[in-house]
Amino acid sequence: MNSNAWGSALALLAALAGGAGMAKADGFTNHIGMSFVDIPAGSFFMGSCKANVTLSVENKKRIFMGLQPLGEPCPSGAEVIPEAADDEIPQHAVNIAAFQMGKTEVTLGQFKQFIAAAERTDLLSDDFIAANQQGDDAAVSYVSWEDAQQFIAWLNQSKPPEDADAYRLPSEAEWEYAARAGSNQRYHFGNDPALLGEYAWYGANAGDLGEKHTHAVAAKKPNAWGLYDMHGNVWEWISDCWHANYRNAPQDGRAWTWGCLGNFHLLRGGSWPASADAVRAAYRHSEVLPSHIVRGAGNGFRLARAFDSRQTANGKQARVNP
Repeated sequence: MNSNAWGSALALLAALAGGAGMAKADGFTNHIGMSFVDIPAGSFFMGSCKANVTLSVENKKRIFMGLQPLGEPCPSGAEVIPEAADDEIPQHAVNIAAFQMGKTEVTLGQFKQFIAAAERTDLLSDDFIAANQQGDDAAVSYVSWEDAQQFIAWLNQSKPPEDADAYRLPSEAEWEYAARAGSNQRYHFGNDPALLGEYAWYGANAGDLGEKHTHAVAAKKPNAWGLYDMHGNVWEWISDCWHANYRNAPQDGRAWTWGCLGNFHLLRGGSWPASADAVRAAYRHSEVLPSHIVRGAGNGFRLARAFDSRQTANGKQARVNP
């Protein structure tokens, strides 16, 4: 295709994408139609309470004898999650500053605007096109961590002067804090996976039924803070690199980008083929290969942004989850 034809195609793509913006949220809606929700400052317990089979046998005896049980501490007082992985411990308190979180995952329509404006037609591989056939309101997928960073760089460069706060991927702690929305259970709505279908696109109501693709964002119920699809639809890239557990993890909500195990980056939230276990709020996932170049049909992202000289969102302060 010659340069004039490419120019016409890109102009059409930009025009089509520009008409696919989401409705405004209470927090903020930017120049390409992305809505953000105010997330209040607060503290929470990150990770899971995990049982160890050997310790469970020993603790049964210790409790009978009136002795203190052994094992990983569970400061939140939440119930033990038998299926929790070793990388979800130790559960620990984290302080989070107020920030804004994308109301939804980045949509195909929003990502098309980046492709058109930045002339990134190199991203339009056969696999990308095949993975994104559900319309402009669907969560974009087949996106690498580096693709997400390039989208963010373009968005920050193109935003108007009055949009003072930089866009970025959320830290892992910010993501889990926002996903839980005050809950300390498996999911933001409780522990019962039978209710997942009301809030999430995952294996049981999508991938296992042959719907091997992303779905329109905000088609399911939101969490208590107004965020959609924090469980399921697409895995969401975050800022942090991979660590085997939370020992020595930062407690101030910042991204943990040092002491990394390999060149891996984390994803959170689960996606359309994921099990009920894999869409839990505490579940962690990293790619086997160096994640900064890996693309997958279930990989997408959601953005965050800081507040400009504000300590809380709309004067709200979140409490520590019980």
